[in-house]
Amino acid sequence: MKEVRKLLGRRIRYLRNFCGMTQEQLGDKADVNYKYLGAIERGEKNPATDNLAKIAGALGVKLHELLIFEHEVEDIQLLKEKIDDLLGGASIKELKTIYRVIEAMLR
Repeated sequence: MKEVRKLLGRRIRYLRNFCGMTQEQLGDKADVNYKYLGAIERGEKNPATDNLAKIAGALGVKLHELLIFEHEVEDIQLLKEKIDDLLGGASIKELKTIYRVIEAMLR
């Protein structure tokens, strides 16, 4: 579920940036607090359907278009977040080994 929230947040951020709006501008237009909107974009909040409908309307898209994630899957930030999630439970020894492997791959 956490990944879906992150994908939804990234999609909203992408559309907001595409429309040239700040979080405050979108929040005003959608009648949603900009701090809450920021938390949605970071995947920290699970927004109610009513709020999603207001956000979609303010972005000029249909509600279901907020849930189209295909183009986000290869997004570098999302990949970094996935890697960070995977590394969260690693020991220091494992992290050092992973670092050496990555360093060797990128040289």
